[in-house]
Amino acid sequence: MPQTPEPQTYTLPPASPFANHGRTKAAWVLMWGVCLGFLLAGLGLMMSNQVVVIVGVVVTVGSVVLSVIMRGMGMGQPAPAAVQGDERDWYSA
Repeated sequence: MPQTPEPQTYTLPPASPFANHGRTKAAWVLMWGVCLGFLLAGLGLMMSNQVVVIVGVVVTVGSVVLSVIMRGMGMGQPAPAAVQGDERDWYSA
C-alpha cells in the first residue's frame, strides 16, 4: 500500500546560518573572562579573602562588558536579519 507524503508545514530559511557556530572573538573573550572570574571568586571564597573575591567579580563583569563592546565593533555574531510579517523561519525563532 503506497504512503502519501505529509504536507509541507515549514518554510526553508532565506539564507544559510552563519558558519562560525558562535566561535567569535567576542564569544571567546566572554567565555575565558567569565571562567577566570569565577575561578578567582571561588578561590577567594575558599581562602576567605574578600579582595580576591572582588577581583573575580570585577573580572567577570568586565569580560561581559568587553564582549558586548566587541560585538558592537563587529567582532561577534552578526544580528539576524529583520523578520517582516509572519515570515519567521524554523531556525531563528
